[in-house]
Amino acid sequence: MDAQMKVSRAITRLVVKHPFFGSLALSLRVEADTDVSTMCTDGKFIKWNPEFVDTMDQEETVGVMAHEVCHVTFKHMLRRGERDADRWNVACDYAINEILIESGFVLPEGGLLDEQYYGMTAEQIYDRLPEDAGQSGGRGFGEVVDTSDENGNVLSPAEQKQMEADIDSKVMLAATNAKMLDALPAKIKQLIEEMKRSQVDWRDVMRRFVGGDQPDDYSMRKPQRKMYHMNGIVAPSVQKIGAGDVVVGIDTSGSVSGRELSFFLGELNAISQDIKPQSVTIITCDAEIQTVRRYEQGEEIEKIEVGGRGGTLVSPVFQYIEDNNLNVDNMVYLSDMCVNDYPEEPPYPTLWVSSWNQASPAPWGQTTYIQT
Repeated sequence: MDAQMKVSRAITRLVVKHPFFGSLALSLRVEADTDVSTMCTDGKFIKWNPEFVDTMDQEETVGVMAHEVCHVTFKHMLRRGERDADRWNVACDYAINEILIESGFVLPEGGLLDEQYYGMTAEQIYDRLPEDAGQSGGRGFGEVVDTSDENGNVLSPAEQKQMEADIDSKVMLAATNAKMLDALPAKIKQLIEEMKRSQVDWRDVMRRFVGGDQPDDYSMRKPQRKMYHMNGIVAPSVQKIGAGDVVVGIDTSGSVSGRELSFFLGELNAISQDIKPQSVTIITCDAEIQTVRRYEQGEEIEKIEVGGRGGTLVSPVFQYIEDNNLNVDNMVYLSDMCVNDYPEEPPYPTLWVSSWNQASPAPWGQTTYIQT
């Protein structure tokens, strides 16, 4: 079987048996190139050397094609920065070959695998590799190369950002085409969930949570002429007065940056002025309660300094609420979500606002993620 037929059959096999990988492979240009040593990708194409393909059987060709697709999925070509290219390639191979083997793919002899790197990102692996990694053999197969424009120039920051968005779109489409996320490798499923989080505006989530999920008080005001019942009677309109009592917990252990806190307080202030809750009580806490401040309806929320004192505990805030019989219509908690002391679920709705995009959701309540 010639190399072209083997590559075509490999893509077909991916489409049929591994629809996520197959769908993403179909979104890339796949072409032969004798100038590459094995296979490579820059996120736009997959190039393969016919002599290299001739050394593999059909299953190994499928595995190496999936290997290149994995590089694209994790955007390795856009994450190298100033790191050494050879060492970066080795790190990326260690990161994705584990995923491929766990998914049942067959890789050619020489594929880079090492249990000490299991579960690590390419960046973490890179930092643990010797400085000359990849320069004296042991580079595995299937390179990731930097993306350039049509003239061979390095992408500008704006072009890189656009390419990231394009890849994310392709990955999400591939996941949709796969239909069953449960069939995806765990790391890719986790990546897709993180991408979904980033597409949700936490500001909208917090605004709806504070202002739209509990009974509101209303006052009657002058009827609007356009507001008619079916029998022609003009109905008085209603004006929203407030959204009850909101309690806000803030992690001041230092794990939440000043920038993230500034974004959070800015949005909280906007919500307070717009939705006008009856009160906003802010409780800051690291390993213990630090400050408690109550703001009445319409009062501007003051700047809060982030300390770097103790560790992250959230239970003291919920205990304080209980001990002091605070009235809570809605609870919002800003934290990095590296939490080991979640209390039992309280009787009031809780929104967790995570400053770390990769954090696991809280075991109860609703979780959203800050994108600044």
